Amino acid sequence: MKTAPIPHNRPQITDADQAAVASVLDSGWLAQGPRTLALEETFSNLMGGGEACALSSGTAALFLALKGLDLQPREVVAVPTYACSALLNAIHMAGGTPLPVDVRGTDFCLDPERLEETAGTARLAIAVHTFGASAPISSLARGGRQIIEDCCQSLGGPQGHAGAAAVFSFYATKIVTGGQGGLVWDAKGQVADAARDYRQFDCRPTYRPRFNLQMTDIQAAMILSQLDRLDAIRQRRRETAAFYDAAASELWNTGWRRQQGIDHAGHLPYRYVLVAPDWTQRKALAAAFAKAGISTIVPMETHELLHRYLGLPPETCPVAEDLSTRTLSLPLYPALTCEEVKRISAVLESFK
Repeated sequence: MKTAPIPHNRPQITDADQAAVASVLDSGWLAQGPRTLALEETFSNLMGGGEACALSSGTAALFLALKGLDLQPREVVAVPTYACSALLNAIHMAGGTPLPVDVRGTDFCLDPERLEETAGTARLAIAVHTFGASAPISSLARGGRQIIEDCCQSLGGPQGHAGAAAVFSFYATKIVTGGQGGLVWDAKGQVADAARDYRQFDCRPTYRPRFNLQMTDIQAAMILSQLDRLDAIRQRRRETAAFYDAAASELWNTGWRRQQGIDHAGHLPYRYVLVAPDWTQRKALAAAFAKAGISTIVPMETHELLHRYLGLPPETCPVAEDLSTRTLSLPLYPALTCEEVKRISAVLESFK
């Protein structure tokens, strides 16, 4: 009998998730309401205090974090080039000027040395905790620079507390999902309060430009349900990554490696990314997985690098350029069955 294909991403929707959404539908209150408020309170408790503001997307959270930190027109904001284009979109929406900076080849996070060389005078930077690894916030914040921690790929890890604000995403492929949705959090509450003021666009006693970036209670209910099992999600992802590590042990002796940092204490791995010796071997491994009915992806194609999108020369970010030609991401999510994990591991073990 032919085995079913294994997709690179697949959400885990439980009976509890469906019941949580059904409860909202039965209540008749579908828009932003009591479940959204409960999510904000739950998230603040998860972070050990502070204030949270739930929003329509992770991009909206980035946009409002920038506004909350008083981004000035055309002000430069440093960003890692090995990151989602949502960073560029949020900065442009807020009126700033994005400046892509190269990353470290070990954990794929923003390189503090390159930041000083490329954007040393920048007051603001967005640091992505790439695929669950921790960006070096203290080094990036040198000289009083304010850092927005992009935790869209690291929810459930220790990140988010060291910067001026932290943003999260609940998109369909993220660690916890509502289909869409985002959130901004900060310890002092000033950024979250500013975001909440902007989000509440209607029925205000005075007018200033605002916009409807609200989350629905349908989304909030699903997110809350999944947050209830965050510890189990973390544990399952870590166990699966460890299983792959063991299966790939022979690859480490032939020039292959994987992204560092996702196995550090308390961290939650979002992706399992291998770095091939060269692009031909990456292509060969991807083909081996495809033959086995297993989907893999190149996590960041060369044309997707942010400096490429802005028309900057390739030589400005050589590490990211190299990573884009040699990285391959394997399926890593709690919805994988034990049998599927064994199938993926079998390909790693047999690849020569």
